[in-house]
Amino acid sequence: MDPLAMTSADNQAYSELVLGPFDEEQVKAAAQRAFAHNGGTSSIAFVFCSCDYADVVSDLVELVQIHAHCPHVVGSSSGGIIGIGREEEGVSGFSLLVLKLPQAQICAEELNDSGAGWDRARRWNRDGCTGWIVLGNPLALGEDWMTEWNSAMGATPTFGGLASGSHRGEDLFIFNEHGVSEADALAIGFRGGVKLSGLVSQGCRPIGEPLTITRVEDNRIYQLASLNAYDQLQAAFQSLPAKLREKAQGNILVGIAMTEYVEDFRSGDFLIRSILGGDPSAGALAVGAQPRVGQTCQFQLRDRDAADAELKAMLKQKREELPQSPFASLLFSCGGRGEHLFGVPHHDAGLIESTFGSIPMSGFFCSGEIGTVGDRAFLHGFTASGAFFVNA
Repeated sequence: MDPLAMTSADNQAYSELVLGPFDEEQVKAAAQRAFAHNGGTSSIAFVFCSCDYADVVSDLVELVQIHAHCPHVVGSSSGGIIGIGREEEGVSGFSLLVLKLPQAQICAEELNDSGAGWDRARRWNRDGCTGWIVLGNPLALGEDWMTEWNSAMGATPTFGGLASGSHRGEDLFIFNEHGVSEADALAIGFRGGVKLSGLVSQGCRPIGEPLTITRVEDNRIYQLASLNAYDQLQAAFQSLPAKLREKAQGNILVGIAMTEYVEDFRSGDFLIRSILGGDPSAGALAVGAQPRVGQTCQFQLRDRDAADAELKAMLKQKREELPQSPFASLLFSCGGRGEHLFGVPHHDAGLIESTFGSIPMSGFFCSGEIGTVGDRAFLHGFTASGAFFVNA
């Protein structure tokens, strides 16, 4: 159990991490603690749970609604749950964040290919929305969906993640107060009294040189700077110091530039995607993206030291730029981070706690992370996407 309440001038928040299979009394007790600490009816609850909760989602939601006195409940399945300074990977349980936002209004929409949900979200966004949290179905939400989202929502800060917890897509789920949702995504918007401020930390460092994609078919890159793409990967690998080459095996990814209007590409300027395979005879690399001719590409090394240094620097910058400390946070972390990457538990959540103190916090390990960089929201991989709730 990891409970904490936080009171600010206007807003209150409570978070708790509960390990173990579904237990009605445990859920009821956690929701009652949220009600007590928030001093009455709350506005919205975020709940992230392991896949073994699939058959009891309706019960989980109802218990939180009734005992936390909270009308809106949203969440997803997860491959690991996050609380205050803690990351519990591959466990059964749930993470809860309950927000009481007396001055705020909340828009909670189910978004499908088309329909009234999109129209209502667009109108809400035009009328002073200060930020969105998006929880997505990984079978439906991809780069095309993000393009539509950016067209509709513009530069409004957006953070979130895709449901995880199983290699079988049919086992993954998102849910709201009506139970498991068949929507492509759940979008939760805020305005009045609260705003979202976030960060996206990728944990990779560029290797080799930035190269222009000159031949591509679907997700297969054949030429970079008019040369064999497979050979360009080998050249980037050989450019590493000998002591890093063994470490780099299986940890080289591809970065696709988020914008071409950059003179000097650095870490954080690329969307990180997996290299799915290579064909030396054809010179091709299959990547987990749909790249285009003319885009800039640079290979990336997934590295714990770079990931640690980048997140520390970004958190320090965020602390300095915020006029006041956040009163709550959500963390959406890639399933490839955690102890597997850092060699120690609780890395990302621990850094947030050491930066901002023990503010109420929830989150989960995702199969894709959503985060705004510049004036656009992107679907990321291998990242930590953090959203901080701040008094407006």
